[in-house]
Amino acid sequence: MNVATPLSPPNTLDARSHARSASEAAVDPAPLQPIAGAFTAAAPATPLDRRPKKSSSTCATCRHRKVRCNGARPMCSNCQRLGFPCSYDEADADAWQIALPRRRVKQACLTCHSRKARCSGHLPSCERCSSLGLDCVYRPTKRIRTPSHPQGSIRSPATRSIDSDSYDARDDSDRAMSDPVSTPASYGHDGPSPDESFDSLIRRTFEKFFHHIHHIPVFSFLHRASLMEQYYAGKVDKALLLALIGITSCLTSMGPGIREYGDGCIDEAESLIFADYTIPSTIKVQALVLIIKHRILCSKFPSAFMLFSLASRFAAALRLNHHSPNLCFLAQESRRRLMWSLYCIDSGISGGFAEYSLWRADRIYVGLPCNERNFEFDLSKPTEKLVPDPDDPNQPRSEDIGSLALNVRILHIRQKIIEFTKTALIGRNINAAELQSRVIGLHQELEDFAFRMPASFQFSENSMRLRAYSPRICAFVMIHIYWRQCYSDLYRLAMTGFRDALPLETLESLDQSFLDHCQRQCVEHSIAMTDIFQCMEKLHARPIADLDLAICAFQCARTLHYAYRLDAVKFGLAAESVLEQSKACLKVIQQCCRGPAAAGVQADLERLINGGLGAADSSSPVLEAQNSTRGRTAFPQHPVLRNIRVGDEPSVIHTPARLSNGSGARPDVYSPNMAMLSPTMLPDAWKPFESSMGANDEEDATGLTSTELNNAYEGALEGLGLANGLDHAMGVMDLSTMWAPNSEWMAPEFANGAGV
Repeated sequence: MNVATPLSPPNTLDARSHARSASEAAVDPAPLQPIAGAFTAAAPATPLDRRPKKSSSTCATCRHRKVRCNGARPMCSNCQRLGFPCSYDEADADAWQIALPRRRVKQACLTCHSRKARCSGHLPSCERCSSLGLDCVYRPTKRIRTPSHPQGSIRSPATRSIDSDSYDARDDSDRAMSDPVSTPASYGHDGPSPDESFDSLIRRTFEKFFHHIHHIPVFSFLHRASLMEQYYAGKVDKALLLALIGITSCLTSMGPGIREYGDGCIDEAESLIFADYTIPSTIKVQALVLIIKHRILCSKFPSAFMLFSLASRFAAALRLNHHSPNLCFLAQESRRRLMWSLYCIDSGISGGFAEYSLWRADRIYVGLPCNERNFEFDLSKPTEKLVPDPDDPNQPRSEDIGSLALNVRILHIRQKIIEFTKTALIGRNINAAELQSRVIGLHQELEDFAFRMPASFQFSENSMRLRAYSPRICAFVMIHIYWRQCYSDLYRLAMTGFRDALPLETLESLDQSFLDHCQRQCVEHSIAMTDIFQCMEKLHARPIADLDLAICAFQCARTLHYAYRLDAVKFGLAAESVLEQSKACLKVIQQCCRGPAAAGVQADLERLINGGLGAADSSSPVLEAQNSTRGRTAFPQHPVLRNIRVGDEPSVIHTPARLSNGSGARPDVYSPNMAMLSPTMLPDAWKPFESSMGANDEEDATGLTSTELNNAYEGALEGLGLANGLDHAMGVMDLSTMWAPNSEWMAPEFANGAGV
């Protein structure tokens, strides 16, 4: 081998040439000896007085990274700061060819990019956005791979990869995240662990739900620690997971495409429940509540109306309206909260019509929910009843009462008000004295509720300020909004010409001073509600709220507009103040309410504001009252039923009732004269704890270790004992005495400004 070619000094070699020569030497080790001999042979040719070669002042790592090195020994500042290995040994090929971690990502998310912060580039959310609770969104590139969706399967949008323009963009980690995967069809009690992409979406859903949505009273039945424990153990039904994704994506922003994906999750969850609807479970009821609320938020009221009947049947079969002393406190409290959620939904769906209500307060035998701290930390405590005992002292309630219990109490009062107003509107021969007495009685119930409210729940700007940055401010605000709305629902009967007012001939029979009092109360409480909205805006309190907030805000603005047209001087209303208060109502809808239904309410309120206060001056309120009286029917139709398609039916249906003797007696319906159910007929979860333990079981019971943790899903998957309990459970409810709870929350005409 010719060795006459001079070699450059080692300190002038760069990392690439050195690595290339090292790789060539590794492939063909034979030339190593001649090269070594060449150095030996060429040694005598060098001058004897040549100075020895200086050691390199740049470490191998910095040379490989092509950055300036300060030459500090034993470790330079760059390697010390970044945690890289530092070596000045030029013969150390391992240090020269070290696999250094990549310091930059291919693409930063929009949030990190706008703040000029370092982005980890993780999908579906980077580390910075996850730690700060921010929405992580990546700018889509020119090529977005959209996997096909086979029928009956749902794919997570987190698995849709964004291809880079270079081939190097898809390394192993990116490829693992971008592989299209569907939701785990086998994810059940004994199924395998979910795939990484779906698991990542579920984790983000849990974080969003419990941080932004769980405080809404109707969603507060989930216990976070228990749900997470059950999820990691693989014991959460797929329907509940899909329903959680659907409701969370509807109420929060989880990134592009997630909301549409959540809609598909809701459809899939509904299909899973109907595929196995003959076996009720608590988890299925929880999933149904989320599905029903999603349908309501998306203006799919007929679907929610029908699905609620299935959820109520499940609840009756599971006896959620009864105590379950054999379960731990967490499971009992979760069941209580779930039952009261059904009650609140029923009060909205029934809309004050008794024949459409599936639950009534006197058929719910469980206590009110406890406060959030006791539920979160498993602190057992007796709870109050919805209807207090006659000997209950009329004094302020204790401070440890929960906001959820107060919500249920005020909704219970509101359901009585709406039921009364519906009865008054359809009644032809209403007694004026009885009407006034009933109004005064309901007014006193509202006053007692406010008087007995704990001091910490009394409304003030300071109370709002202390809760402004807590997600639980929504429950606090809604208590006072419901309270103000109750007055508006009660007293708008006297608003002459209003769509929800009494007929003109009935109003003329009432005392004028009573009418003036009712009208002033309606306007004053509507103004007070706008003060709450303006206080929220002042404190930048923008919690995620239910559709109830949007409807109450719309009703508030509608009442003020109509009162201004009725008699602005009498109520002391100025055009500027009414418009300002209406805009406060609009702003709270824009900032706190999500979903297509809330968007429809917002659009109608915008049209009401843009129309101005004099848009309907061509017809007076008195003429409107006369016209509305002519078109009023004695039995108004439920607003939800107007959108339900009814199939064709035969003209005559021969039922067993037509062939009976007409006595009306049904042996299969429960009556007080029937014998009590035998304890052997009831599932274990329904029996008292003492009766389920024999004398020989006492030693086993005392031997339970303290390490056995309670879980809110205790007994949720054990079934009902269908052979010995379900048939009796389906007959314990007296169907002839059901009544209507609450209001017109879900009525579509509330959102279209009818009667204004």
